Amino acid sequence: MWLALYIPALPLQAFSHTLIESAPVAIFEREGRRPRIVARNQKAARLGISLQSSLAEATALTDALITLPREPLRETALLTRLAEATSRLTPNVHISESFGLLLDVSASLTLFGGTHALQQQAQAISHTQHTRTHVVLAPTALGARWLARAHRQLVVDSNIAPWLDDLGLDTTDFSTELIDELHALNLHSLAALQKLPASELSRRYGTAMTLALSRAYGQTTETLPFWQPVVRFAETVEFLDLAREQDHWMPGVEALLLQLQAFLICRAATSAAISFRFHEGSLKLTEFSLQAAHGMHLASDWLRLFNARIERLPIPHEISSLSLTCESIEPMQFADVDLFDKSRQRDREWSALTTLLKLRLGDGALRQPRGNANALPESANTSLKSMANNLQAGDNADIRPAWLVDPPRRLTEREVNAFTQSIHLQQPERIAEHWSHPDGSPSTQRDYYIARTPDHRALWVYCERPRNDWFLQGVFA
Repeated sequence: MWLALYIPALPLQAFSHTLIESAPVAIFEREGRRPRIVARNQKAARLGISLQSSLAEATALTDALITLPREPLRETALLTRLAEATSRLTPNVHISESFGLLLDVSASLTLFGGTHALQQQAQAISHTQHTRTHVVLAPTALGARWLARAHRQLVVDSNIAPWLDDLGLDTTDFSTELIDELHALNLHSLAALQKLPASELSRRYGTAMTLALSRAYGQTTETLPFWQPVVRFAETVEFLDLAREQDHWMPGVEALLLQLQAFLICRAATSAAISFRFHEGSLKLTEFSLQAAHGMHLASDWLRLFNARIERLPIPHEISSLSLTCESIEPMQFADVDLFDKSRQRDREWSALTTLLKLRLGDGALRQPRGNANALPESANTSLKSMANNLQAGDNADIRPAWLVDPPRRLTEREVNAFTQSIHLQQPERIAEHWSHPDGSPSTQRDYYIARTPDHRALWVYCERPRNDWFLQGVFA
């Protein structure tokens, strides 16, 4: 027995229910130069928007229509979540793209109390996942698939032929061109096809259609690949000769990342940490890990982080093989669509940029922003005691002079020439202050440096833009 869970309007249900129920929504898919509607909600259907119509035709009917591009990854994530939830009914779960799930429940009927009880269990699981489904139990997988498109709930215990005979050709998986050709011959149901000789159908339309019919009616057995939960990813690339230059082994890194991308996309999963191992036979081994700010699945994103890391810490030896492992794999998390608030997207972009800079410059090169009533050092409320503690702790990222000059003293040209050559460029700092002036004072932009005088004193100086005037801000102890 097969349990079919059909998800009507899957491209639409992959988005948030709040959006679907609040306004007329249509999902479009680009097909060449003519985007077409592949799903829409009831409010959009009442406005006359039909499936397979062009996006231009749909938007011309109403100004209130919300159109969203189809996101296959959202659909895969929804199917994966539903597969995980229904796997407690049976381990034999098949994910069917653009349809739903097919479950082999032959061994589960007695455990769950029969066909009707099992159907109710599947309905309850769909409800907890906030997914609207059609649940059909039938003796064949393809027959249950076709019946689920036509019936919301149905249990066929034994003879499936009478139920399939009543189905129209639109509920099958036949192509639109084939269905139109059959309609032109006045063939509108599966019963009409079954009355024709199979040999004649195969000769005229190919064996694919007759094979599908025999599988649906149970005349031919069918095997399906079953879904398995994500565990880990591990692949290796070996080189025939020792790779001496980065250009020689870099294609191996790109190939591994593309394999990881395909692995994650098929499972609607992401990862925030991966690990590379570079081998020179059994003599040398270099291992380093990449940490992302959030879960990623695209090879291009991981490659950008890899290049930033390898730029700072190159591989010091030749390479005979390299491997990529990914242990921490998590399901993709999609935020509800918000047409106005883009703060989540901006936060993800900033966190990705921070991760990239840390890999390129090192963890200690970045500081978290600190808020003050006024950003200028002479106005900030920072005690000398906290400055001295920073100096004693050796925190170079937060180093500040023990004595601040308030107000800053303008430096003469002779003084500037005396320490210009000794400016310490490892810890430059820019302070831009324009938002905290209630009186509308002009904005301030300063570039701070640590300089040393001929008598070896350390000074905290800055150059004020855009006039390029130099000032003394503080003296280090």
